[in-house]
Amino acid sequence: MKVITTYIAGTKYLNDDGTKRSEILETLILDSDLLIENYYFEGEKAVRVLTRDKRCVGNIPKEYADLVFDYNQKKCVPYIVYKPEYFPNGSVRHNIAIYIKGLI
Repeated sequence: MKVITTYIAGTKYLNDDGTKRSEILETLILDSDLLIENYYFEGEKAVRVLTRDKRCVGNIPKEYADLVFDYNQKKCVPYIVYKPEYFPNGSVRHNIAIYIKGLI
């Protein structure tokens, strides 16, 4: 199984319902299971990162969006895991591990 490790993009934005993505992320713990959802943004492939209860916490970064979109469309992404990285100054990098099975 292939693993892509990357950060969650767009974590500082508000969702359409007014919820703060950063506040939702604060409720997650190491190795929390996440979901992804394909969509199109301005005509380009994009992938949302969601909690298990479907709250958006951000997006797959643009450099991985096409690849992850295609794998997800082919049902080759069995799970996504939250892997935060904590720094001494109190900041957090919101990383994820995307597990990919099979080949496109």
